[in-house]
Amino acid sequence: MTVRFRGTRSAEGPLNIGQYNILQWLRGESEQFFAAVAGELDVPAAAVVEDVAEALAVLVGRHEGLRTTYVDGVAPRQFVHATGDLVVEVYAIEAADPRLVDRAGLSRDLTRRLRAAGAYRVGELPVRAALAVLPGDASTSSASVVQAAVLGCSHLAVDYQAMEIVKREFADLIRGRTAPLAGGPPIQPLDLVALERTPKALRHEEAVLGYWGERLSRMPQCLYPVPRRTAGDGPALRGADGPALRGATGSGSVAVELTSTAAGMALRAVTARTRTSRASVVLAALGAVLSHRTGNRELVLPTLSANRFEPHLRHHVGSLAQLALITLTIGDTTFDRLVRQAWAAVVAASRHGRYDVDRQRAVAGRIEHERGIVFDCEPLFNNLVIESGPATGRSTAPVPTPGELEAARRTTQVRRQPMPVGTTLIRFDLYGTDGELRLGCWSSDTDRICDDEAESLLLAVENLLIAAASGDLDARGICGSIPLDPVERGPGWLFVDGCWVEVTEVQRLLDDALASTGARVFTAVHGVPMAAHLARTGTVRTPGQAHAACMAALGAYPTAMAPQHYVICERIPGDPDDPAAWTEVCCQGSGREEVDS
Repeated sequence: MTVRFRGTRSAEGPLNIGQYNILQWLRGESEQFFAAVAGELDVPAAAVVEDVAEALAVLVGRHEGLRTTYVDGVAPRQFVHATGDLVVEVYAIEAADPRLVDRAGLSRDLTRRLRAAGAYRVGELPVRAALAVLPGDASTSSASVVQAAVLGCSHLAVDYQAMEIVKREFADLIRGRTAPLAGGPPIQPLDLVALERTPKALRHEEAVLGYWGERLSRMPQCLYPVPRRTAGDGPALRGADGPALRGATGSGSVAVELTSTAAGMALRAVTARTRTSRASVVLAALGAVLSHRTGNRELVLPTLSANRFEPHLRHHVGSLAQLALITLTIGDTTFDRLVRQAWAAVVAASRHGRYDVDRQRAVAGRIEHERGIVFDCEPLFNNLVIESGPATGRSTAPVPTPGELEAARRTTQVRRQPMPVGTTLIRFDLYGTDGELRLGCWSSDTDRICDDEAESLLLAVENLLIAAASGDLDARGICGSIPLDPVERGPGWLFVDGCWVEVTEVQRLLDDALASTGARVFTAVHGVPMAAHLARTGTVRTPGQAHAACMAALGAYPTAMAPQHYVICERIPGDPDDPAAWTEVCCQGSGREEVDS
């Protein structure tokens, strides 16, 4: 079916900050699963194909981002089309009894079909739609009734918050409720380009980059520092204090989703008590669980900000989401205070969540080089729930009884599902808080985080929320409500520059990055926590070259860190595991500057 749309203007220009951020991400994203955002449309029971077509035409005409095409290159451009055609796939289904149609199953199948079309191509509209209908009866002239409808959009055109706005407006339009659309469309993506170049906006961007620099100077290299679970035939660590250990690189991906009515009941009670948002309560519980498990008292967590705190952006349909950094201090505090801290941290992070991604990466790159770490800049916490804001006024939300909570807990579901392989060690996605908590955990390193580990983290969050439902918890109560043991770390772990570092992994890094040099890592040598001794080669002759090689390979070793000091010798000694055997020193230094000594 062809849907003809008409907007108010055609125009062209550069990308705005949010669009360019997504473009940069998509350039390096090999898995196209993440390149699109899909949403199930709320279609009334009696709606026919023409009703859906009319609502789609209004939406595409109203929001320029839905009728914009993009051209990549040295100077990427966007082109807004005043008119055009949207081709909608319409699938006929057979059902002996229309009342037994599985609408949810149809929506999932339509989503798969839209995704199967692959990446959005240059010059193609960033919107795709598909419907499933029960064909009408020609003898009675009855129309085809829509059973399910799904909209798919390029991530360049919408983020998840924008998709929720589109879905809400579609539901209003198809039901004849036009009042929410009064007053004209909100600010368009192309209009943001000029706003982002005003003196006020440029001053704000400088402050944002300063904020990032300060946070990244404290952020650990690994947000979930746990050892490998299995042993294999990987390269051996030759430490100064013990025998060689071996490990194997993890692979694969794991995803687990928790659905908990009991946690949903607890969320309502804690939200009413703290006058915050449900997402903040979940974030506080997640922070407490991660701190308890990893031993990190301060958490600097990457998240995604929808960047719609400013009034003129509240109903904007476009890609505004960018990475933001949330800082939580998990100390001797109560759970309610932690929830309020989480809410304030989200607000602060979001205010510093719009920036030129190239400049932000330059700041991060300088800090990574100096600290000898590589940041995992995938969001650890991704909130996909839209809330109007913190609760205000007096709430009548009932406090559930222990019996009610335990009865609801018995209905908790934990579902394991496949997930495309990515690059992040661990991530949590908040899918729903209305009535029930829907929280997912996934990892692309099954050698460190298996299904059971992911499930135990989600159940720990649920348990803590349930414990906090009846009243505030002190620090001891928080700890006692988390049914997990802290990670056990033996002498092979060091705490360096705010990071838990596995010395075994540092040696694996050296075996990878500096294989021909015979490099060894030793602890507490030359007055630094970790020093690398290596032989000079044709390609590695200076500490700077050694450091550059380590930094280039470091991303594959999340619990490692580049050595703080490099000692380059003329040759590999007879006993390379003895730090005293490394003589004939040619040069040494931190490698952060090309010549240290």
